[in-house]
Amino acid sequence: MDEHIREIIDEATYDHLNETMPRIMGELSEFHELAGKLAGKVYRRTQAVKKHMMFCETCINRQMQLGLLMPIEEFYEQGQMMGMGRIPKLHYMVN
Repeated sequence: MDEHIREIIDEATYDHLNETMPRIMGELSEFHELAGKLAGKVYRRTQAVKKHMMFCETCINRQMQLGLLMPIEEFYEQGQMMGMGRIPKLHYMVN
């Protein structure tokens, strides 16, 4: 029995459904497998886009223009308020 089905029905019900509607149950199983594969692909590609946006100058500038990024001063201010320590020294921040 498939794991996703086991969570919602017992084995006897599963067997009954397979006998009563084998085509639909087979299709359901195939669709669930495809959905799992697609979800993995979506996740990996989304992570790749996020990683790009964190390092791409164009993307960062666009996010700043749209107000999606917090100014660095505010970010460190929040950290201090939450007890995360001091602001880093300038020579640590320079590449």
